[in-house]
Amino acid sequence: MRHSLKTLLLLSSLVLLLSLGVVWLTRLSWLPFLLRTVLQKHGIAYLRYESVIWNSPTSILFHKIILKKEPWHVQVDSLWVTLWPATVVKIAQGHLHKDTSTISPISQGKNIHSYLISLSPIQIILHELAQVDTLLIKKLAIEENLFVSFYKKGAFWVVSVEGDSLKIMGQGHLHEGGGSFSFPCTSVSQGGAYLRWDSLAGTFTLSENALTVTFSGWGWEAFHKRIARRPLRYRQAGLTLTYRASAESTAISLSPRDIPLQAEAHLRSYPRTGKVLLQLLIPEQPHAAFIQAFPEGFFTCLSRAQLGGSSSLALELTYDPALPETLALQVKWQPHNFGIITWPGLSPLSLREPLYYTPYGSTRRLWLSPENPDYLTFAQITPYVLHAVLHSEDGIFFYHNGFQKEHFIKAILENWRCRCFRRGAGTITMQLVRNLLLTREKTLARKVEEILLTAIIERFRLLSKERIAELYFNMVEWGPEVYGLTEASRFYFSKEPHELTIPEAIFLGVLLPAPKAYKYFLNRETGCAASSLAPHFRKIAHFLVWQNYLPSDTLEALSPERVCLRGPAWRPDTLPSFPPELP
Repeated sequence: MRHSLKTLLLLSSLVLLLSLGVVWLTRLSWLPFLLRTVLQKHGIAYLRYESVIWNSPTSILFHKIILKKEPWHVQVDSLWVTLWPATVVKIAQGHLHKDTSTISPISQGKNIHSYLISLSPIQIILHELAQVDTLLIKKLAIEENLFVSFYKKGAFWVVSVEGDSLKIMGQGHLHEGGGSFSFPCTSVSQGGAYLRWDSLAGTFTLSENALTVTFSGWGWEAFHKRIARRPLRYRQAGLTLTYRASAESTAISLSPRDIPLQAEAHLRSYPRTGKVLLQLLIPEQPHAAFIQAFPEGFFTCLSRAQLGGSSSLALELTYDPALPETLALQVKWQPHNFGIITWPGLSPLSLREPLYYTPYGSTRRLWLSPENPDYLTFAQITPYVLHAVLHSEDGIFFYHNGFQKEHFIKAILENWRCRCFRRGAGTITMQLVRNLLLTREKTLARKVEEILLTAIIERFRLLSKERIAELYFNMVEWGPEVYGLTEASRFYFSKEPHELTIPEAIFLGVLLPAPKAYKYFLNRETGCAASSLAPHFRKIAHFLVWQNYLPSDTLEALSPERVCLRGPAWRPDTLPSFPPELP
């Protein structure tokens, strides 16, 4: 009897404990403790839900969830989680956005470090996705009018991204160490720019400190007005990208696939110091491979060239914020057996002969030939006029190989800061290429082609320095519908070029950066050059002394006031009423 009573009491206690346990579990009072552990593990700062319902012994339904992990905020209407027999997560509808107010000013700045990310979040997401058997996200808003849907079952996944100007659908397989993906015919467009492809497929792998993505695409077509004014096309092209991240540095390595050129690009960033290192390495390959590596439509003049020989190229650019106004740029180009097989149409070779030139924005057609009575051969340009003008535009024209490195570096820095093509660092050769062989459009494609054509002309002496200067002095714009030195001499001084004085030659050189604004360089009362031009006069005059075209004891006499307009340019009724100043 006593034994039965003990057994009964024990059973009653167990039943009571089980009942209390069931009540405790069904009340979900344990849930905050479990969630707190999960949140701390993943560094999530805040989680709130409006209500939670126990649907079954192994599934829970949350309503109105708000999760914050700076700078990201996630809001979900409903989240259903099943833990057994397989992990299932379903999200009915949600919104994901980034709070930029929580980002430090340094990371908001326009520097390369703001584009680099840590691999840790990717590793966490990939690990958690691999643990989930089924994941369904019906609709997640990333931005206004941009929605993502995602479905995963086992290792198979499908994603859909929809917005006002795009619709992307893809699928693949996923495992903890990586996976595969494929995207069929897709078009993405925004603000007139677009990117299209017929098919794209690739793989990705993720290790402890490296992410490698390899893909190939067919039927590429893209357009952006800052890249080129024509659609760009690849029949087939791909890329291998490796991203490495550590506490000391982050690095991106790129190598193209499915194009004729073998190349490697490496970008390394040091967040602690802000230093950035960019390298481009191209082993020796035929020149045809260099041209064919660019998409169809990228080049105009170069696309018609068939070049013989081969080249190797090594470029290294280093930026250190401790020296914000400088870049360290090293370029090693080693050509071998260069030759021109054919180059039909307008080319550097055609600039050796007389040609017609239509200035940008003008209806005039200039005949650049000694047969033109206004044309000046190189020997007919007075030396001090030649050097006075050249020093204003390109002081070391006769000594460089087509580029002024310091000006080129300053242009890179300024254009990077403004995210535009504000400064071109054009030498005389680059200006000649731009005006006679290319266009004036401010695009990346035109600038790249201008640099390549300049390098070819100067490195292989397709045109002599004398020929380049001769063409320049006969076609350069010197005022409103005024082209060439002969027209400029008559327009400003009613003289022939050989009659120009040294101060007048210096004045013409000062005008070249902004010739149409010449009236702002004048004194309204006298019609002579403004006194504010004195520093420019002294700079060019010292150069002429250094070139032995001017004795040093005449420097003081070369003042702007000695230059007075006497030609059609002097019309007092059209001069500005405000004080003259340099634009």
